Amino acid sequence: MRKLVFILSILFILNLHGQDRFTLEEALDYALQSHNAIKMAQLDVVAAEGQVKEYKAIGMPKLTASFKYQPYLLIPSTPTEDFLTPTIYGILAQEGLAEPFSGTPNIFEFTFNRMHNVFANLDFSVLLFDGSYLSGLKAAKLYRELEKQGITVEEQTIRSEVTRAYMNILIAEENKKILEKNIGNVHQALTETQAFYENGFVEQLDVDRLELSLQNLETEAEKMDRLIEISYNLLKYQMNYPLEEDIVITEDLGILVNRFKIMESQDMDVPVDFSMRAEYDQFLTSQALNELNITRLKRTSYPSLALSANLSQSLQREKLFDGNEVGWIDNAWLSLGLTLPIFDGNLRRGQLQQARVDYDRNEIRKEEFERSVTLQVSNVRKQWYNAINTLENRDRALAISEDIYNKTRIKFVEGVGSSVEVTQAESALYEAQANQISALYDLLIAKTELDIALGQL
Repeated sequence: MRKLVFILSILFILNLHGQDRFTLEEALDYALQSHNAIKMAQLDVVAAEGQVKEYKAIGMPKLTASFKYQPYLLIPSTPTEDFLTPTIYGILAQEGLAEPFSGTPNIFEFTFNRMHNVFANLDFSVLLFDGSYLSGLKAAKLYRELEKQGITVEEQTIRSEVTRAYMNILIAEENKKILEKNIGNVHQALTETQAFYENGFVEQLDVDRLELSLQNLETEAEKMDRLIEISYNLLKYQMNYPLEEDIVITEDLGILVNRFKIMESQDMDVPVDFSMRAEYDQFLTSQALNELNITRLKRTSYPSLALSANLSQSLQREKLFDGNEVGWIDNAWLSLGLTLPIFDGNLRRGQLQQARVDYDRNEIRKEEFERSVTLQVSNVRKQWYNAINTLENRDRALAISEDIYNKTRIKFVEGVGSSVEVTQAESALYEAQANQISALYDLLIAKTELDIALGQL
């Protein structure tokens, strides 16, 4: 037997070591490192950085080289009238050496093309000035910051979801402990009552009542086991943890509740700091983007200046490798172009109108967000206070119910109390336990909601 106990103990310890154990903060850290939503937000930032590089390239110098070999399978030609013969006859006629040319000049095919053509080009261009480009570049960089802020928003969302799931497990496991305690108490009472019944001190009805109560508690315990399993699966899902693997949460509910009860640092009248909310930073960044967009559109009416240059060589021969024919022919040019918009059909005016509407809409959304957060914080603060007071009252009520139940059981065992009194005390105890668990849950959720509202989670 000792060997069996030893082996089972070793297996139990090995099983525990095979499971990951998480405090609340560790669960949050794991989720933030592995959650797919964070990975997607990080990819959005990488994409935004690519957009910054893409837009920046518009104003960067560009140099391209090209090489082309073009042989003619059939050399193109142009029908050309014989203008030489009439001209020569005209000159001779003036000298009296011949009669003037009469008749129709011949038509022959004439071409400047050669069978083999080779072209080499080097093109350079750079944008020297464009007012809208600078504003657009600033907007692209600001958009990258907006995407980075999206990571913070996702982090706050994940922290709130993981915290709620973690709290649900704590409450469910506490409920399971209470059920196990009640099952133990009822099982002991059933054993004692069965003995009294066999000695003729109580009726079969008292035994049946306890058996039914025990059966109901065991059914509730089985349901609670399934609820705990579901809660763990939800937590693993929110953490992006493998669903097929087991985890253990290590947070102490009592310590957590006592920490949440501390109110000295909280003041109901403290103004809300909106900057603590990641969403608020997004509103500010979006507004700055709208302002830059308006500036960019205004600057599209400015002239733009661009420089371009080209260096090329061409080789045109009947026989490609015949060194007696003309060699490479060089060509180079430089261009400085100034573009001045004059009339665009009111395109810019329509775009500016839409940009100003976007600015006003974002401002309204920001004001509405401030109002909603102010209301949210105010309500949740009151809910937190109510949850603390309610839990204190439910704790006292539970202590009184336990004392009444214990005294009623003693009276019943000593023969001075009835089973009806025990049933009533038992029902009152179970109700007090359920109320206390509900108050615990309300406190944990209220504190979580308050941290979310204040942007402190």
